[in-house]
Parts: sequence; structure tokens; C-alpha cells
Amino acid sequence: MSRKGWLFVLILAVILAVALYFFATGTESGRQMLASWTGGGTPAAAPAAQGEDVLPEGTSTVQIQPAASMLGEVSASGNIDLVTLRSVAVEVDGAVDQVLVNPGDTVQRGDVLLTIATTELERGVRRAELSVEAAKTKLEQLTEVADPADIAAAEADLAEALETLEETRQGPSAEEIAAARSTLASAQARYDELLQGPSAAELTQLSADLRKKEVALQKAQEDYDKIAWQTSAGMTSQAVALQDATIDYESALAAYEEATAPASTSDLESARSSIQDAQAKLDDLLKSPTEAELAGAEAKVAQARASLTELQTGPSALDRRDAEIALEQAIVDLEEAYTNLSKAKVVSPIDGVVIDVAVESGERVSRNAIVSAVADATQLELTVNVAEIDVVKLAPGQSAEIEIDAIPGRTFEGVVDYIAPSSDTSSGVVYYPVTIRLDSELLQGVLPGMTAVAAMQDTTAVAEDAWLVPNNAIRQQDEGDVVAVVRDGVMQRVVVISGSVQGEWTVVQSPELRAGDQVVGSVTSFMGGNNIRFGPGGGSVPMGGAPGGGR
Repeated sequence: MSRKGWLFVLILAVILAVALYFFATGTESGRQMLASWTGGGTPAAAPAAQGEDVLPEGTSTVQIQPAASMLGEVSASGNIDLVTLRSVAVEVDGAVDQVLVNPGDTVQRGDVLLTIATTELERGVRRAELSVEAAKTKLEQLTEVADPADIAAAEADLAEALETLEETRQGPSAEEIAAARSTLASAQARYDELLQGPSAAELTQLSADLRKKEVALQKAQEDYDKIAWQTSAGMTSQAVALQDATIDYESALAAYEEATAPASTSDLESARSSIQDAQAKLDDLLKSPTEAELAGAEAKVAQARASLTELQTGPSALDRRDAEIALEQAIVDLEEAYTNLSKAKVVSPIDGVVIDVAVESGERVSRNAIVSAVADATQLELTVNVAEIDVVKLAPGQSAEIEIDAIPGRTFEGVVDYIAPSSDTSSGVVYYPVTIRLDSELLQGVLPGMTAVAAMQDTTAVAEDAWLVPNNAIRQQDEGDVVAVVRDGVMQRVVVISGSVQGEWTVVQSPELRAGDQVVGSVTSFMGGNNIRFGPGGGSVPMGGAPGGGR
């Protein structure tokens, strides 16, 4: 815009301001009210009467609200949820055999949802059955009369144990000690031979044998060289003789080298170990019998005697009781195996709708794994967070009106079911979760997860003659707090008693206020008209709800 254009706009604004000033100074009330509330406006017709003024065009007004009906309502938002959602877990390990349902299917309590392969479970049943049979057999054996052959065998075992005990007491014989000494001497001689190497006679013999084999090899080589030019030389007797002579020479050479080579460390260690073992055995024989040997021999005698006595007199009452307990345990294990087999059928715990199936056929699952979820879709609840200043106004059994964002135009009924005894804190505000049970007969179209707002009445909130007016509608005058009330396009001052502030609104009382009055002022908490609700903190929020508690 050019400088001339801006100058024109400025001049026009000044003219309008002067015109408004002359209009406002026409009456005393006009000067006060327009100065306080409108700050200017379009000139209107002459005032209707003393103390009243016609509302200038463009002035913002708001309809007052009855505080008793608005502030007496505790409202908060949340999400619809299922009351009964049961997770279904398998109770046995195994592979999934069949999945018989899909999400959304309606089931009855006891209906089979899926099955587990029974091969392993059937084997468990068979093992348990065999254990029962074995326990029965053992118990029967304890109650049977002992066989004479078994008694004779037990007597022989006792006699042998007694003989061994007597031999142990007498200690080792002279022959056993002599044999042990001989073994020790032999081990020592072997060790000495390794250290000293072969004797001169042995070396002479080995050397002569090696020389003899070497001469024979030379002779065989000469004989072979005579016919080596022949094509079939390799197939002749000379070739065979040469091969044998070579093998004999190499064998004699290896024997000679082995005999003349010094003993290896491993051979010496082995010979030394043999000496130590022989010495330990000799020492043990010389020390026999030890207390441990006598105790062991005596224990075998006692065991053999007890076995014979048991056969002759039968099992003790304690043995029979042990066998009975073993049988009872085997029977319990069998019952458990049958129970596990029956658990191969995973059934629905309630009447309802299948919400989820988390496994597929062939998938292996472990005991207690969650495989499905079933819910009662006819039972729904709404949990909302109510501020601490409002939760004291509620009680279980209190009725509630519920509006669901996804289903506009319908109001649902509910009852406060539970008020949590512990609180949550968000942004410094303390909230208490409140659960509202919805009327199960009027839930058509309602689904879990939908956002909803619950309104619960508190009849003790404020007085019946209290009203809500915008904060900016109240002005301080000599008479006290004053609001500009507009009726039929005419403004008049009304003295009010101001109370608590509720967001953009203030609670006021005056006998001159009545339903439908408009006051000069403005608010931003609207969503379609002047219909307002108040959240847990007392402040106003638009109709339609606000996520996270209150509207």
C-alpha cells in the first residue's frame, strides 16, 4: 500500500473514534459501560431508558450457564476396555497339532481352541503304567514266602563272607609276600637294564647277526645283477632272494640300533613306575590286615547275614511300607500322566469371542506359554482418571452418562464400579483411576479401545442460584463486581458476588440474573454453541472430550 493509502486509513480511523466518543458521552451509563466492556463500537440508536443502553453492533456476548448443573458434573475421558479378557495358556510341552479357531470366532466355555500332539504324552502314560506294574511286583515279592534256593544261596554268601573275614584277620601268607618281593626285584632289574644298556655278549651276537645278513644281501645282489638285463628279471628267483635278503638285513639293523640306542625317557619312567607299584603292594602286604580291610570284611559278613535273615523271617514292616509308598507314588504319577494327556486339548475358559490366536500348527510350545485370548464382548468398562479434588465426590454405585467419540448423538449408561485407592501423577496433577461398568444391554456398536467421556453428577457442588460468566465479563465498580447483562439488545449493569474461578469462567451469584441472559465478554472454550463441561481440575474444556482425563 502506498503512503497516501496508509494516510487515508489513518484519517478514517480518527473520524470513527471521534464519532464513537460523542456517542458514548451521550449518557453517563454509556460512557462507563462502553469504556469498560466494548472499548468502542458501531454507533447505535438512542438509549431506551435511564441506566440502559442499546448494545452496539459487533459487541461480543456469551450466554451465562447455571453453575449447579455444570460444575456439579465430574467428567473425565478414557478408553473402552473389556471387563473379562482371559489369556489361554497350554499346560503341557509339545507341538501344536491343530488350531480350531480364528480371531473373532464365538466360543462357549469348554470349547476346544487347539490341540497338542499326543505322541509324547502317550509315551509318558505308558511309562507311568510300567512304573505302577513294577511297584506292584515288588510289593508282591515282599509278601511272598522265600524260595529255599534263595535261602541256600544266601547261606553260601554268608559262609564266603565269613571265610574272607578270617583270611583277612590272618594276614598275607609267606608265599604272597615272596611273590611281591620277586615282582619288586624284577621291576628293579628291568630299570637297571635300561640304564646300563645291552651286555657285551648281546652286542657281539647282534653285530654278528647284522654282519651275516649284510653278507647274504651282498650275495643276493650279485646274483640278481647277473640276470638284471633280462626283461623278466623281476619275476626270477634271484629277485625274490634279493628282496628277502634286504628285509632280513633291515630287521637285523633295526634290532642292533634299538639295542645300542640309549633308553628313552618314557621307558625309564615306566620302569620306575613299575618299581613304585611293586614296592607299594609289598608294603601293603606287610602292613595287612589294616583296620579298613577288617571293617570291609566285617561289613560284608553283616550284609550277607542280614540278607539271609530277611529271607528266613520275611521283610520288615518298614520295608513293606516303603514298597507301598513306592506303589502309591507310581499311581499318582500315572494319574498325572493321564491328566497331562487330557490337557492336550486347550479349551476356552469362558463364553466369549476369540481375540487372538498366537500359534500355528506344527509350532512347538512350552508349558505355560500363552497361545490365545478369549473375552466376554458383552461386558465393557471405561477407566478414567479423576483429579484428587473431584474423586471425593464419587462413590461406587453412582450412575454415569457416557458419550463415545466414535458414536456421536448417543448417550450410554454406566455405574461407577471401582475407585482405585492409589493415585497416579501426571504433570504435577494427582489423579485416581475410576472404573465405570457400562450397561451390557445397550452396547450396540461399542468396541474396545474407543475413546469415551463419562459424566457423573455431584449435587453438592454449588448453590442452585449460582451462575457461570466469563472472567473478562466482570468489572470492578463502586458498587462492587459488575457484569453487563444484555436482554433484547439492551445492556444494563448487574451487581454480582464473585466466587471461584473455573478456567475462563467465574462462579457468581445475583438475584437479578436469570436463564438465557447474555453478558458482554468472551471465552474460547466452545465447540458448537455455549455448551461447556468441566474437567477434573475445574477448568472448562470443549464438548467432545480431551484425551488424557477430563473434558
